[in-house]
Amino acid sequence: MDNNDIYLVSEKLRQESRSMYNRLRSIDADAQFVTHVSEMLSEYPVIANERCGVWYVDPQLAHSDTVYFKSTDGHTNNWKFSLRRANTHIFPILAQYNGCILVDSTRKGKRMPDSFSRTIPIWCAVWNTAVKILRNTEWDCKLYTPPRVVSESENSHMSKLVPVFADMLLKSGIDVRELTKEMKKPVRPIWITRDHRLTIPPDFTDAEFCPIVCVSASSTQDCSDGFMYVQGAADDHELWAGKLTPQLFWKYKEQLLGNKNTMEIVDQVVNIDQDVQGSGGVSFIRNTNVAVGRQMATSVPGFDAVISCGERMDSSEKHLCLSIHDSKKGQTEMATAIPLALQFVEPFMRNDSRILVCCAQGTNLSVSIALAILTKYTDDNGQFQVNERNMITKQMIQNRLLWITTSHAKANPQRAMLKQVNRHFMDYAIN
Repeated sequence: MDNNDIYLVSEKLRQESRSMYNRLRSIDADAQFVTHVSEMLSEYPVIANERCGVWYVDPQLAHSDTVYFKSTDGHTNNWKFSLRRANTHIFPILAQYNGCILVDSTRKGKRMPDSFSRTIPIWCAVWNTAVKILRNTEWDCKLYTPPRVVSESENSHMSKLVPVFADMLLKSGIDVRELTKEMKKPVRPIWITRDHRLTIPPDFTDAEFCPIVCVSASSTQDCSDGFMYVQGAADDHELWAGKLTPQLFWKYKEQLLGNKNTMEIVDQVVNIDQDVQGSGGVSFIRNTNVAVGRQMATSVPGFDAVISCGERMDSSEKHLCLSIHDSKKGQTEMATAIPLALQFVEPFMRNDSRILVCCAQGTNLSVSIALAILTKYTDDNGQFQVNERNMITKQMIQNRLLWITTSHAKANPQRAMLKQVNRHFMDYAIN
């Protein structure tokens, strides 16, 4: 066999290893580990970290909320505390259960994602520091990171940023005191990976902290049994999953895993279950009458006007349909859609009518259009006011975005879409 033949064989094996069938089998294997951990720590709710983590949590186990801790916020020398991803909705959950389990995974070569090793530790330390400042009391604010993943030097550099981030949080307009009023202990990350052999459940009952148990679902070892294991198989699902969603995967798991012709099965289940997205997940933004959600109906009870973002549909007097692709192509379409949405919605805003802005997932397109509406037609208290361009500042747009992300837990607008909103009002991008 010459070098060219070896290359062709290697390339075929690589492609097969990344096939949808092998990915789904790998996800299923990793999900079994998540289930095992959840059974060992049954007192805590299981919460998926968007977007990858959703694939690994059985909906029968999953809490209705998800979180979004982004790995890029924890990249070395680029550490961030994101106000846009403040995940404030997790505090009532922590108060109720005295802890929680978060689920995510990572690609080959790493034991856990940066979201777990750095982003969440920073988040915990920042909130703990803010609480200590507000309460003026003893409170553990140390930055805890996994020792075999984050070096002492990196931990030291990250720790120096925590007071800066805490000050930013306290000045952001987020009601830290109200959100944390039920906190009895500092929050602290705990890590569980596939390297652990859990036989006796950890007991945090008498711990001096509220545990956030970070479960990294994927293994660094080959866990295959009749298939080719892919570590972090659910990552970048938009590149391989097509129309398959985590909800569809779990609903039709037996059919999908029972046939290697996975693409054919996916087409079948998508056609069978066109309404899988459902009509829930609607959240009113702060004290306004503007709501964001994923309902795609042409008539929605309880709302006076509806703006649907996504596939092209016919509009009506009280229903505006905006054709925007949830992809790079959608950037130009978003720029065209914003003025149409603002013109359509103004009379409803003036009359304090109830307005729903929706898209397929309720996370990106609808959030961006709602942001434009709130920026144009509300004052700092959420009351109706027409803001001319010379009144609109970068801080105003960021504050309105905070309203959305703290009111609608699943909000996850793409940076490119947010830039279109910013350019409409200010002609330069959000930093």
